[in-house]
Amino acid sequence: MIWISSGALLIIFFSFRAYINNRKDFQKKIIRDQYSRIYFYLLQGTNIVLIISGLLFLMLAIVSHVNGFEVVFSSEYDYHLKLNGS
Repeated sequence: MIWISSGALLIIFFSFRAYINNRKDFQKKIIRDQYSRIYFYLLQGTNIVLIISGLLFLMLAIVSHVNGFEVVFSSEYDYHLKLNGS
């Protein structure tokens, strides 16, 4: 769970930082002169989606840790589930 939570925190931090930087650059007319508003809104929308996904992964890590579950990303997990279910 430590890897999921640390990865989620990194995603949240860098996405929020990119969101703030893009907004400041747009206010300074750096992006406004080079690109259209659609590009700016696409960047900001992508950053918001990344922030939300990072928060969801962080909540997954916290809930899994509190409830004692372990998230295993492996093909062996299905094999062990079949063994335990039989």
